[in-house]
Amino acid sequence: MCGINGIISLDGRPIENGLTQVGRMNERLHHRGPDANGTWQHPSEKVCFGQTRLSIIDLSESGNQPMTDEAGNCITFNGEIYNFQRLKSEHFPNENFRSTSDTEVILKMYQKYGTGMLQYLEGMFAFALWDEANQRVFAARDRSGKKPFYHVQHAGRFYFASEVKALLHIEGISPRLDEKALYHFLTFNVLPSPYTMFQGIQKLDAGESLVIDLNGNVRSEHYWSVEYQNLTSKSEKELSDMVYAALEESVKDRLVSDVPVGAFLSGGVDSSAVVALMRKFNKEEIKTYSIGFEDQPGYDELKYAKGISETYGTTHFEKTVTKQDLIDFLPKVVEVFDEPLSDTTAIPIYFLSQLARANDTKVVMTGDGADEIFAGYRNFMAYDKRYQKYNALLKTPKAFRKLLASSYGIMDKSSPVYEILNRAEQGQELAWIGARGFKESTKNQVLSEEFKNRSASYNSYEVVERFQREFADRKNGHALDHVDWMCYMGYRFADADRYLFRADRLGMAHSIETRAPFMDYRLVNLALSIPSKFKIKNGEPKYILKKALERILTDDVLYRKKQGFNVPIREWAGDILTEYVSDNAKQFAETFGLFNADEILGQASALKSGNANYTNNVWTIYFLMSWMNHWKPTIGAE
Repeated sequence: MCGINGIISLDGRPIENGLTQVGRMNERLHHRGPDANGTWQHPSEKVCFGQTRLSIIDLSESGNQPMTDEAGNCITFNGEIYNFQRLKSEHFPNENFRSTSDTEVILKMYQKYGTGMLQYLEGMFAFALWDEANQRVFAARDRSGKKPFYHVQHAGRFYFASEVKALLHIEGISPRLDEKALYHFLTFNVLPSPYTMFQGIQKLDAGESLVIDLNGNVRSEHYWSVEYQNLTSKSEKELSDMVYAALEESVKDRLVSDVPVGAFLSGGVDSSAVVALMRKFNKEEIKTYSIGFEDQPGYDELKYAKGISETYGTTHFEKTVTKQDLIDFLPKVVEVFDEPLSDTTAIPIYFLSQLARANDTKVVMTGDGADEIFAGYRNFMAYDKRYQKYNALLKTPKAFRKLLASSYGIMDKSSPVYEILNRAEQGQELAWIGARGFKESTKNQVLSEEFKNRSASYNSYEVVERFQREFADRKNGHALDHVDWMCYMGYRFADADRYLFRADRLGMAHSIETRAPFMDYRLVNLALSIPSKFKIKNGEPKYILKKALERILTDDVLYRKKQGFNVPIREWAGDILTEYVSDNAKQFAETFGLFNADEILGQASALKSGNANYTNNVWTIYFLMSWMNHWKPTIGAE
């Protein structure tokens, strides 16, 4: 687990001060790898790599990077390859290795299989590898998008890094706002690949690779996509057995480490299952970490987490977050997220990571991803019930749909029903999984007239349409329905660009590696292929996963009402948010020229008066104000 960066010449000229530049990027990524750092430059001075290391596998200096091989290849690598020991024994039984690291195995696999070696790797990764024979760099990001890879081209150079902040300090690269990205951010509270909020700086998509040569050619492709299986003939028992076996294997693989592996434990289904299976394969000490909120029982699951800890004999650590902790943290959130993420669940994960690091834990497992691939959210069930009526509404004349939407809007534009009616009016997909920001139908209300004119051609539905096209390609004759669609978009967008990004950035802020067993690509393929009637059944979300886990978890864990990993943001910080937004709205609008100060003030006032429908809107504006004031993006084209 590390921070990586590099520079590649695209115009044939040597890179001036290359080692100095990657060294400076290393400084910006120190929190990702405080144990060691290194730089490498090709003899031609046309390629430079940097790396900061968090030592997890092969703690010796022989595991340091950038790492070279006898063929003149070099790699800078972030992540873990869980099957690296099997790859060594199966593909190189008679070869000598200089280290016991997974990094060296990637180099060997590349020598043997070239870019095809990606199909053999099981784990989380982002890397760049210099190919001496072909005079090119090969870069890739893992299938689910657990590890980040940002890149930008400037003045005949290709720059890349694990975090945007490392790229913003390259001479000549200005933090210029990407207004289309901002428009999408207001809808989703997060950015879909390849957007980052800065013009020219992009992120590699999950399952995407790049080839960059010294002649200026940059080619990308998606080397992996979801593979649906036909499981319609399988019984409930067979499917539950398959799910359990796949999760069991995934957890076992993720215990590979030369340092102890702990876990974030909420006491809910997913994290409890992970801890239970960790205990099955690990008889040594397991440290678990939980968060509660002072005097907020509706947000507190500490008693459930403690029960799981006692059942499976973990060394358990708890932190009760106070209102003051939350207030002190709010200004820090924008320092962590140089690519913005307006998600209040970042708050408990920040404190969990801090708690784990304070107790000498470098690696933790999480339950991230299960709800998306197994249909675990209550709103999935709500959408499931609405689809039949919604599809019937789509068959009515557009004029009728428009009249219905406009009539409802007169009564209540803040209602989710108004958004649904607007989607129907435009003939759009009902479920936009991951859209947690402003309603598309009312978003323009908070924008300035100038920005509305410039953004008139923008439509955040294009993000949904992109995943719809992917989903249609993946169907390939399979009988997939709207539940399958929700799970697919949940995996490809919500997991990759929200939850895995969130875990990486908050964990790395404290030099913590997070591992997500539910995001193993084989388990993902299986989960997404399970017929939807087994994902939601008898009013029970995540049905087949819960049936699979009945052998290790009790009913009070599996079937109590889902509480969610939420934060008392309105109860504790509502006044802070509304006061900050109210005090700064006019200056913010004048400085950036993007927002309508009067509408922002109106929404803050509505929240202060008790209209909880505006909580997320005001939080999003608060976050954007803080983020833009911190990162100071320039407005307008270059």
